[in-house]
Amino acid sequence: PAYLMNAESTGQPIALKGRVPVRVIGVITKGQRLVASLVPGCASAGVQHSNDVFGIALESNDNIEEKLIEAVIL
Repeated sequence: PAYLMNAESTGQPIALKGRVPVRVIGVITKGQRLVASLVPGCASAGVQHSNDVFGIALESNDNIEEKLIEAVIL
């Protein structure tokens, strides 16, 4: 992220917008919309017209296990 608010405090930074790594589960294709998954703290591929979309995948990954991918937060 270009700017970290409260960078001196403890805890995990949270991205509100921009290109960031996102924990995802399941197969992801570049350009797919991301939604919160049933696995806590992870995202998964969303349906085309979902209102719960928070980001777009910027890379593809065929691994079905949990992994980090780069995504843009909307």
